[in-house]
Amino acid sequence: MLIRITLVLILLAAAALILRSEWIGREVARAHPPEGRFASVPGGRIHYVERAPSGESRGTVVLVHGASSNHADLLATLGPELGHYRIIAVDRPGHGWSDRLQGDAMADPARQAAALMQALDQLAPERFVLVAHSLAGALSTRIALDRADRLQGLVLLGAVTHPWPGGIAWYHHVTSWPLIGPLFTRLVALPAASYLLEDGARSVFAPRPMTQGYVEEGDIRLLLRPAVFRANSQDIKATLDFVTEQAKRYDGLRVPVVAITGDSDSVVSPTIHSATIARQAPEGRFVLLPGVGHMPHHAAPEIVIEAIDQMAGPRSGLARN
Repeated sequence: MLIRITLVLILLAAAALILRSEWIGREVARAHPPEGRFASVPGGRIHYVERAPSGESRGTVVLVHGASSNHADLLATLGPELGHYRIIAVDRPGHGWSDRLQGDAMADPARQAAALMQALDQLAPERFVLVAHSLAGALSTRIALDRADRLQGLVLLGAVTHPWPGGIAWYHHVTSWPLIGPLFTRLVALPAASYLLEDGARSVFAPRPMTQGYVEEGDIRLLLRPAVFRANSQDIKATLDFVTEQAKRYDGLRVPVVAITGDSDSVVSPTIHSATIARQAPEGRFVLLPGVGHMPHHAAPEIVIEAIDQMAGPRSGLARN
């Protein structure tokens, strides 16, 4: 009898956790509705937010977010400084408000690169400067390799470009598994993530303090939806094998590359990634920011803007500072 009661209590607790995870996801979606528009691509839609230039345009800048994020972080941080550019900030497939498109297979950065370019070929037929943070470095370098004719340059911010030792956290493996993964996400991973979200956000800024309003202005809680959380783990898991192969191609990059990172980045090693790709790329440049962690665009947006300006070319009728 005691065993039966225990089993019933366990099942009830599990059901409560699953219902709570689903409720959190619905509440987050309600609090952070899509603010942009959608581009139709095979398999679904890509969500993006566009900002028109104030005055004469210097060109187009495309912003691509990293893991555990969405379009809003880069847009909130760099958008105010890019007033003379047309800005397109995209949600990667399965994140923010973009569809996952090809399901679990969309974890492959090459597929994400292709899907984003299908959208950008519609939205921005002109050449543009591509800015990528963190995990988006993998897919953005793929775009630079395969679609160099579309880019004026590539700005990498604490970006993942090379294989790293130690693999990935165990829970990303479990979350990515079929059948068990969706259950684990709702029973364990999401409840834990909702509790640890603020601490996790602070850690990526270390040793500097977290930017005030980052979690809200960056719509970071959109991660707390079961499908998005699982997609995030799948992306992280797929990226390691992907960059292991892709890193062999970087000497073939035919666009200017500026890799900006903090010397205190404990998330993505400055030495393994940014310094190495800047050395491999024929037109590469490495910028190391002292006392800065994984969020260089928050710590030194002016350095990012300078790199974009150099790639976009001379100002047309505008005074250069």
